[in-house]
Amino acid sequence: MPKKEEIDSQIMDLWDEIFTLEDKRRDELDIKYAEWRKVEPLLVNGIDEVVIHIESMKGISDESLLIYKEVKEIKVRYKQEMNEIHAKIDALNKEKEMM
Repeated sequence: MPKKEEIDSQIMDLWDEIFTLEDKRRDELDIKYAEWRKVEPLLVNGIDEVVIHIESMKGISDESLLIYKEVKEIKVRYKQEMNEIHAKIDALNKEKEMM
């Protein structure tokens, strides 16, 4: 059975993973948003307005729609990864409490 200090260390490592994952997600989205701005003039008004516009499916170019789907996939993938890491942290915290 691991010591409390070992569990604390594992939890800190998982938080480091979360911070790294957030940075990676932000970098990926920044790249996609820059790519998207080249093909979607509506982005001047802001990302949220474009998402609402795209989801209403009015006059969106195929290229813009493809980038929108890629952005959405990035967000979903990272949310799943974050949930997995948070579940590990919760499990370690429970294990630590039982000591």
